[in-house]
Amino acid sequence: MAERCLSLLIGYLCGCILTADLLTRRRQKPSLRSLGSGNPGAANAALQLGPGWGLLVLCGDVGKTALACLLCRFLLFPELGRLAVLYAGLGAVLGHNWPFWAHFRGGKGVAALCALSVIYLPAAGAATIALMLLVSAVTRRLSAGAAAIGPSFLLAVLCFHRPVEECVLALLIALAMLARSLMSLAE
Repeated sequence: MAERCLSLLIGYLCGCILTADLLTRRRQKPSLRSLGSGNPGAANAALQLGPGWGLLVLCGDVGKTALACLLCRFLLFPELGRLAVLYAGLGAVLGHNWPFWAHFRGGKGVAALCALSVIYLPAAGAATIALMLLVSAVTRRLSAGAAAIGPSFLLAVLCFHRPVEECVLALLIALAMLARSLMSLAE
């Protein structure tokens, strides 16, 4: 049980690193929280500051999630197997969406979920990302794709007949993503 809790904590602390905030402060650019949608994510960075900024934010958000997931999976708690990825990934999503240092106001966690899903099970990750892109294309709204990514991940995990604990973690991840999407709609 301690390994699971530590994986979650490591993921949360890595997730709390909001790449967009770090980059805009370092480069003396306006905060993304005051531009466009107000979301400190790759899409808003690309739209407001240019595609290069969006790519940097995307790489940082994917990188912090990958760091947490791979560190827990292969170095710290290899005995947990894929569960280490899910616990660390859940923590990264929670940290990205609700970072303690930013008064629990973070991003939407889309890049974090994309990264964790591909690391967890590449086929499930590909299905998750494909479903998110399909919803975005059909609705012509990135926010719809962001809202769909959590349920898409849960559906992919269920379709691959994963063990119960993995399905429960996928459900928690999906609920965290839906909660954040609903919160951003209310803002």
